[in-house]
Amino acid sequence: MVRLVIYIRRQLQRLLGVATVGVKALIIDAGNRVLLVEHTYVQGWHLPGGGLASGESPKVAMCREVQEETGLEVLGEPQLFGAYAHKVYGADDYPLLYVVRQFKIQEKQPCQEIKQIAWFAWQDLPPTVTDSTRQRIKEVFEGLSPADIW
Repeated sequence: MVRLVIYIRRQLQRLLGVATVGVKALIIDAGNRVLLVEHTYVQGWHLPGGGLASGESPKVAMCREVQEETGLEVLGEPQLFGAYAHKVYGADDYPLLYVVRQFKIQEKQPCQEIKQIAWFAWQDLPPTVTDSTRQRIKEVFEGLSPADIW
């Protein structure tokens, strides 16, 4: 059902020419592991993130999405790594990628749209990590410039 709602919303945005801005977080622990999420409505492992609420800044949205999806509280000042162009069901989307190295683990459970969350060594990601997620992780850890396309 969630997938259908997203599809319909994206088709309306495409028809109306409305672009969206989204946020993603590459959360890195002290052992250089990355935190990934698996959604209930789409396959593969992804970076946590989502859309901005009306009037919300990208950084605040990223912190909110991280807490909702993983239960972590972002601390300190996250680094804005890159801005990307992306198409979601034909609609324009512009995700911003933040790197988060300071966080606090909360007891709160992740939201119902998340099937599972897990830490992975950045060099040993599972085969079901999406290509774009794998590329963003590589950009950060290998000191590459951000690509233009998500």
